[in-house]
Amino acid sequence: MVREVVAGLVAGQGGIYLDATVGGAGHSEAILKALGAEGHLVALDRDGEAVARARQSLKGFSDRAVIIQGSFAELECLLKKRRISELQGALFDLGVSSHQIDAPERGFSYRQNGPLDMRMDIRQELSASALIARSSEAEITRIIKMYGEERKARPIARSICRGRGSRRMETTLELREAVEAARPHNPIKTLSRVFQAFRIAVNDELGELEKGVETAIAMLASGGRLAVIAYHSLEDRMVKTKLNRLVRGCICPRDIPQCVCGKMPTFRKVGGKVLRPGTDEIAVNQRARSARLRIYEKL
Repeated sequence: MVREVVAGLVAGQGGIYLDATVGGAGHSEAILKALGAEGHLVALDRDGEAVARARQSLKGFSDRAVIIQGSFAELECLLKKRRISELQGALFDLGVSSHQIDAPERGFSYRQNGPLDMRMDIRQELSASALIARSSEAEITRIIKMYGEERKARPIARSICRGRGSRRMETTLELREAVEAARPHNPIKTLSRVFQAFRIAVNDELGELEKGVETAIAMLASGGRLAVIAYHSLEDRMVKTKLNRLVRGCICPRDIPQCVCGKMPTFRKVGGKVLRPGTDEIAVNQRARSARLRIYEKL
């Protein structure tokens, strides 16, 4: 959704913009091209491989782009370290990248056998293998139910615990076999949900997202815009709930006929509705079909 992001995010020719998930640098490059000579970009990613690729892709913009490895939780510190106190726009393109999914050695996909890793930042100690090894059946049930929104979380967790036995589960194939041993009604959907759940838990994606969006909200200039692309309901719900409060302003109970809190809206929705990829984009990239783009402007 590069065209939609640039059209909704870039409101002028100058200022400092943030791409908080640089990935393959497609959005970053498009934003830099849309900006004038006075426009600058800070690009961030937890994945060191993504940072290296982005530096190569954006080397033609080296005078206007800074590319940093770091997490959403580190965002405020990383920006202040570079004496950046205000942003004109911020983009969060959430989830896992195609490069990560397609690399068996990263362990994100049930479709290919590889190490049961799932770390977005390989400097991090906790992997999916370590998480499963140290978690009780009750904790695994909670992870699958909360982050995978899987109704059959309990029997799947029981099967995973049986599958690991007294040893550590080391590969994506072992996890897949344990999930399939629970005989889910729709194995492919269930595998997607379970792998998603462990990925979110390993990387604390929802906690990181909340911290990153809070930083962007605080650092956006008046008239600055926030764009978020989410791929599953947990991310999208968190962003929608947080921003809707700021769009509404008033926190009085809905049954009170007149506002008494005095809180005013600090953001407005841009475009009025969630944007989705067109059929042409989905035909080229099936993984884009669940994307939802929300754009907000700071008042």
